[in-house]
Amino acid sequence: MKQLKQSGLEAVLIIIGIILVSATSGLFKTQMLSLVTYGQELMAVCRELVEPQHLVYTNPVSHIERPLFPIILKAFMSSARIFFLAIGLALTCSVLLMILYFSVGKRIRKGVEAISFYLASLPDIFVIGSLQMLVIWFFKQTGILVVDVASLGENQVILFPAVTLSILPTFFFLGSMVSFLKEEEGLPYVELAKGKGLGRFRIMFIHMMRNVLVSLTYHGKQIIWMMLSNLLILEYLFNVFGVTSFLFSYNTPAIFAITSIMLFVPLYLLLKFMQLVITRKIGREMSL
Repeated sequence: MKQLKQSGLEAVLIIIGIILVSATSGLFKTQMLSLVTYGQELMAVCRELVEPQHLVYTNPVSHIERPLFPIILKAFMSSARIFFLAIGLALTCSVLLMILYFSVGKRIRKGVEAISFYLASLPDIFVIGSLQMLVIWFFKQTGILVVDVASLGENQVILFPAVTLSILPTFFFLGSMVSFLKEEEGLPYVELAKGKGLGRFRIMFIHMMRNVLVSLTYHGKQIIWMMLSNLLILEYLFNVFGVTSFLFSYNTPAIFAITSIMLFVPLYLLLKFMQLVITRKIGREMSL
């Protein structure tokens, strides 16, 4: 109960911080630093958030005002499907590659490590553009469109952006897990398990992974925030109507606050769920 209250208070404070940040444009409305205009902007944002059903956004081309809801929910669902599918793909593929890594010889391992290192070093925009060009080139050569490379109207692409977004996290997770497992291999409990005749993968998944999960989760937070920052580039290049592209097109203090809170809440719940699972798995408290 104490931990639940602490998490709830932490979430409320972060949301308050988001609202305070959303009104910072009011600091310079008079071309100079002014706390008065900031206070006015903050009050305006709070009034709009109290009655979100009255929020509107203005089309920059036609200058027509439209209700923010439910269109923002549609944009959010597009982004959420891409983001969480990408996380699932990254974790699944990294585990499969890890099993393959520990099943092959040293020469192939070095090749996997080199590929992983170079792919993880590539800029995200280069990876996205290269994959799109590869699909287009294959279509020109064979006449077969493997997957849609961009959204068009109501036809929103989800799978290809998710696969693209998952590539770098896959090799990040793979490299991290391999590194952590190598560190664990020389510890006494692993030697004891080997002495009892337990198989490599049984030791790995039943005994070693409990400790690896803790380190991986702490590093996983970095990749989650990196993926979120890359989502804007990805949605723009794939012409996806997502929440980050919506925020980029219709950026007002109230819309910034709404979209930031919508992005924060599911990610916060995901991290807290991971914290709960790992706490139960390792048998001790941990904080994310």
